[in-house]
Amino acid sequence: MHDYIKERTIRIGKYVVEERKTVRMIAKEFGVSKSTVHKDLTERLPEINAELANQVKEILEHHKSIRHLRGGEATRKKYSLHPKSEEEAKPVG
Repeated sequence: MHDYIKERTIRIGKYVVEERKTVRMIAKEFGVSKSTVHKDLTERLPEINAELANQVKEILEHHKSIRHLRGGEATRKKYSLHPKSEEEAKPVG
C-alpha cells in the first residue's frame, strides 16, 4: 500500500471519529468517491490502526442503523417544500 493511501486512510478515520459525518459528506470534503472512503475505512484502516478502526466501525454502524430515518426525512422535505396543487395537475385544454 502506498504511503499517501495510508495517510489518507488515517486522516479520514480520525475525521470520522471527530466529526461523526456520513461517508457521503466525507467523500465530498476529501475529494474522493464514496467507494474509496468506504474501502479506506472498512478494509485498509483495520490493517493500519485497529483501535481507530473499531471506533470508526461503531460510528458507521450507527449511521447504517439510522439511514432509513434520514432517507424518510429527505423525502418528506422534498415533497413539503413544493406541494403540488390540484390546479397544476389538471391538463390544459
